[in-house]
Amino acid sequence: MSLPRTAKLLLLATLLIHPTIACQILEVLPNPYGDDGREYVKVSCETNCTLTDSEDEFSFGPGVHYVARNATAFVDHYGFPPDAEGIRLSNSGEEITLKCEDGADVFDYSFFTDDGLIYYREGGKWDFRYEDWSSFPPVSDNVSGRIVVTPTSYVLRGEGIVASYTVTKDNFDGSFEFAVDASPVGGIPAEEMVLAKKYRFHFLEGSYRNFHYKFAVLGSNVVITTENWKWDNRGIIVEFESENVAELLKEVFEHDLKYESSPGKVSDVKGSYREGKGRELEFSGRVEVHVLPDSNPVFGFIENSTGFLYIAVPYISFEWFDDSSPLLSAILNASRRGVEVRVMLADYERNRDAVEFLSSLPGVEAKMVRSPEFDELHAKYLVTDGKVLITSANFNKYGLKLNREIAVVIESDEVSGFLKDVFEGDWEGRSEISPAVSLTLLGIALLAGFYLLRRLS
Repeated sequence: MSLPRTAKLLLLATLLIHPTIACQILEVLPNPYGDDGREYVKVSCETNCTLTDSEDEFSFGPGVHYVARNATAFVDHYGFPPDAEGIRLSNSGEEITLKCEDGADVFDYSFFTDDGLIYYREGGKWDFRYEDWSSFPPVSDNVSGRIVVTPTSYVLRGEGIVASYTVTKDNFDGSFEFAVDASPVGGIPAEEMVLAKKYRFHFLEGSYRNFHYKFAVLGSNVVITTENWKWDNRGIIVEFESENVAELLKEVFEHDLKYESSPGKVSDVKGSYREGKGRELEFSGRVEVHVLPDSNPVFGFIENSTGFLYIAVPYISFEWFDDSSPLLSAILNASRRGVEVRVMLADYERNRDAVEFLSSLPGVEAKMVRSPEFDELHAKYLVTDGKVLITSANFNKYGLKLNREIAVVIESDEVSGFLKDVFEGDWEGRSEISPAVSLTLLGIALLAGFYLLRRLS
């Protein structure tokens, strides 16, 4: 299944859980991949309860129960028997009801259906995932490493794996195997097809809208970045050594090869790239690495911020799959707690409305930035007291829910202070002039002085 079809997710409503009753519908799989016999409903009953889809009824005692369409198909796939069989869920959507002594729990999925979509209840709301999505938990470790702020000159040397949305620059020296998106927006860069003849490339397409993560693993060395392995924009590179994190990312890479497909359409050459001197910091601290959408640390990071919260992203969107917005809610909750909130966006015309809206919120400042130091703001990072979050995910519903992404949370006062200074420098328009530019400006000043003296004499 190709995820352009999930544009229909605009219709997906996250339904609020009813006031606590003694029975709840927990999961619904109405249209599984391949075999409709695997359809099921999972329920929880504290007392006797009855599940109905207006056609059939299934009664249970206390406990957690599964009702499947076909018990044999269910056992063959899940490895355990359902508590009942015979339910026939409509692929076009319907209302199902779980009745118990003190009320009824109702779920209607008529607003949206799609192959392989599992609805499940979590954190007070209904959410969704696809059957073939993975469930990698976050991994933590105490590490020493380096943070590099781009633009910079950076070459990955050695032997290992690289995951990226696209790759347009050969900033590699060694033997590497790549996983890239088969259908990026605008098409596969022509440069990438040239690199695919030099290195081993896997083009991925599947139930994730895009494979947008950006990481590399060389033995136990890990590199996580906001950039597509070119370094002309304002971005972040994080390097550290961790066998635990390296193993996690290797498993993710291998898992996602099941989505390998043929490359999609090829676009034009993306153009030349400049390089800069960058800024670096050696650090020690605790890292926690998340693979999205399996685990998403962004909303929790914002909710738990203290003192100040700086958000740097190319653009931001509060549109979600229903009329709520967990991103906006988290930002508002932070500002209401007295946290100083600043949101910095790239200088795009489409960001003007977002800046105006954010600036109207109490306790929130927002602005677009442009700098002679970099082509555009492409970094995605958050900074608060003693902690930072760096991610490949754009701040919209695709990056925060539907894409394959990567994120690293670093607990370190020195890293927090370093990126706070980078943020404030870009916010205020401070520029760090390179030695070459300084010499050029000095030469121009001397020539101008010499010319002025000649004129005066």
